[in-house]
Amino acid sequence: MKSHAFVREKIPVVIQSTSTKAAKCGEDVDPPLDFGRYIYFQFIPTLIYRDDYPRNKKIRWNFVLSNFANVAGAVMYAYYIFIRFCIPVFRNFNHIHVNPKTFVSSMFSCILPGALLFVMVFFALLHCWMNAFAEMLRFADRMFYRDWWNSTNFSNYYRTWNVIVHDWLYSYIYKDLYTFWGAKNRHTAMMVTFILSALFHEYIFCCMFRFFYPVLFVMFAGMGVCLIFVTQQKSSPPWNVLLWTSLLLGIGMLMCLYTMEYYARFNCPPSANEILLDFVIPRSWTCYVVDDSSNVSSLL
Repeated sequence: MKSHAFVREKIPVVIQSTSTKAAKCGEDVDPPLDFGRYIYFQFIPTLIYRDDYPRNKKIRWNFVLSNFANVAGAVMYAYYIFIRFCIPVFRNFNHIHVNPKTFVSSMFSCILPGALLFVMVFFALLHCWMNAFAEMLRFADRMFYRDWWNSTNFSNYYRTWNVIVHDWLYSYIYKDLYTFWGAKNRHTAMMVTFILSALFHEYIFCCMFRFFYPVLFVMFAGMGVCLIFVTQQKSSPPWNVLLWTSLLLGIGMLMCLYTMEYYARFNCPPSANEILLDFVIPRSWTCYVVDDSSNVSSLL
């Protein structure tokens, strides 16, 4: 994403510089590319490339250390949440019969730990980690998020939850599509932007879990887009309650389904003989549970 931003911003500058140099018949012209600025851009917490950024005069090392300590504390707390709430529920996935009743019970049991992890990820990554690196590099633009918790519609939530990624999507995907397709296809440009973002998030999950289970993609690109239109231009407090309720239910479902599939990969036989098919076919859908008392296999 950073490399794309760099190329996207510097191509017009390179073309203009080449034309200027040709017009001046080979006279010395300032180079359009600065490798030092590119390296600095790779480490600062932003995805929008600029030749110059606002800079602080000094580094507050106490602030840096405190933020890294908060990140370490958040990681340990997240580990405790998994050990205490998630693993006991799902580690024996293939030893019990999963029916709609137990699935709903498991999903609701994941809402509280899922909400805690949601807040921990936001605090550790978007607040502490970003502020620590920004402080070390004297990067003064600290607008990493806005007050997303006060949002009354999903459109505002997506714009304020992660300002860094939103700005990149808006600047390099949505604006280009909007310019290319025109104002009449504004909603199409928005849909394509959401689908690309959902694919990128699903790719991260595939790398983390080492299996393909597009629950996040369906919820992000499907329900997420629908809720944007349902809650559009809503500003009363009850809609904020609806937003938080939807987030909590969605997080609980994500944790339940992904954790269930994760332990099914350990406890259940492969769903297909070929490696590629086994990678994309969920084992939790094809896992058989053996009842020791009756010695009968039942399909999950």
